[in-house]
Amino acid sequence: MNNPFIVTGRYIAPEYFCDREKETAELLSNVENWRNTVLISLRRMGKSGLIHHLYHKDVIRRDYETFFMDIYDTANMEDFVLLLSKEITSRLQPKGSKLLDKFFQIVNSVKIGFGADPLTGQPGIDISLGDIRNPVRTLEQLFEFMESSEKPCIVAIDEFQQMAEYKNAKKDIATLRTLVQGCRQTRFIFAGSNRRMMGQLFHSPSEPFFMSCSPINLEPIDKRKYTEFVMDHFQKGGKSILPDSISYVYDKFEGHTWFIQYIFNRLYEMAQDAPLTIDDANAATDYIIDIFAPIFQEIFMGMSERQRALLSAIAKEGKAASITGAEFIMKHNLRSASAVQGALKPLLLDETVISWQGLYFISNRFFSIWLARRR
Repeated sequence: MNNPFIVTGRYIAPEYFCDREKETAELLSNVENWRNTVLISLRRMGKSGLIHHLYHKDVIRRDYETFFMDIYDTANMEDFVLLLSKEITSRLQPKGSKLLDKFFQIVNSVKIGFGADPLTGQPGIDISLGDIRNPVRTLEQLFEFMESSEKPCIVAIDEFQQMAEYKNAKKDIATLRTLVQGCRQTRFIFAGSNRRMMGQLFHSPSEPFFMSCSPINLEPIDKRKYTEFVMDHFQKGGKSILPDSISYVYDKFEGHTWFIQYIFNRLYEMAQDAPLTIDDANAATDYIIDIFAPIFQEIFMGMSERQRALLSAIAKEGKAASITGAEFIMKHNLRSASAVQGALKPLLLDETVISWQGLYFISNRFFSIWLARRR
């Protein structure tokens, strides 16, 4: 690797994945002991990387069939079923025609579509939404196929909270829960980045998935282990960075995985003969903020005046408490408690602002820095 600090979101190999030993062991234990998992973290904290790290383990690769689907862009059960169908067929195709024949014998509510890989031009299965006649029936058959597999299956569903936004969410989630509950050898990992919604889906007595999964809450990687990870890769690359520079970056972004990885990706590129310092870390941060500035400006100007005022106030605080209180409102020249509440609601819904343990902060750490620097 030219740069070991990966920011593309892809899992490359274990040597470029930092720590998460405890969480990986817990996930593996859940799988081997037939427990489904609900994995919750902030967005960009590394939950999908953790799942792929689990899938890379020798025991998993040898003894299980693994599937991964990110449903963030799905809008209904039809999209969900289409995505799962494509994931299963894409994983089966390299394993030969017998498995695909078995798939289409069981999942007979799907028409067989053929197409070509846009990159290689090689022919392959290409299922489209029009090929699925009855989504619920197809979903039942997909589960039947997974249950008939010679190896147990693991299905990871990322951004699972998106299912709560479906038009028929209650019915669709209940249908999925019924099918999951009927599985004997298929295990599930339900991952999500909206803590409030995921908590509601899996811990509210009124929801179908209530107390059905073993929870894992993904927190920042241990600072000491991340420091060792950074130092090790710099040394392997013949580069040098001061430990207090690593500590400074980690603290500045509170260990939020993707953002600190992005900084060290830039610092690794910048490194020459002398060890990198805190000044270099600040220079890398400034460079990144400048790159994103036009995008941030466009997003910011597309918001209402009250939303812009509230975001700026939260950014200046870093993490803000009691944002509807008189002290916060007066300090930042906001209009009123009701105006703050009205501006806050859509910002929480689209996760621009995160509420956690009584504190409010902006989910995009770079956007927050950009906002705090505005006059």
